[in-house]
Amino acid sequence: MKKILDGFEKVLKLICAVLFIGIMLLIAAQVLSRYVLNNPLSWSEHAARALFIWMIMLYAGVLVRNNGNIGFDLLAEALPKWLGDILAIICDLLIFAFSAYWCVNAGKLCESLSKLTFADLKLPYNAIYYAEPVGAAIVCIFCIEILVRKFAALKKDWRGKSC
Repeated sequence: MKKILDGFEKVLKLICAVLFIGIMLLIAAQVLSRYVLNNPLSWSEHAARALFIWMIMLYAGVLVRNNGNIGFDLLAEALPKWLGDILAIICDLLIFAFSAYWCVNAGKLCESLSKLTFADLKLPYNAIYYAEPVGAAIVCIFCIEILVRKFAALKKDWRGKSC
C-alpha cells in the first residue's frame, strides 16, 4: 500500500509542478500582452486563479502526508512520549474528520454551482471548485495512512513495554 501511495504522491507533485508552470506562463502572457502589446487578455487572470486553486488543493494532501501541516509540536515534545503520541493521533483524527466533512459539503457546494459559468473562461464554476472536494478526499486518504502507521507504532511500543 505504501508503494501505491508513494506513486500517488509523485503523480500529485508532478501535476502541481505542471500547474505551477502553467500559472507562470499565464501571468507572463498577461504582463506581456498588457504592457508590451497594450491589449490585455481578459481570461488569463481567472485561468491562473483556477490553476492556483487546483495546485493548492492537490498539494494539501502531500503536505499532510509529509507533516507539513500545523501541529502541536512544542506541546507534544513537552509531554511524555506516550502522551505526545496520543496527542498527535488526536490531531490527525481531527484533520481527518474536518477533511471528510469538508469533502462532503464542498461537493454539495459544487453541485449548487453547476449552472453558473465564468463568462471569460466559458467554464462552469464547479469545474474549478471541484478542487475542494478532490483535495479534501486526498487529505482523507493520506490521513488514513498516517493513522494506520501511528496506531501500528503505538501497538508495537506497547507490546515492547509489556515484555
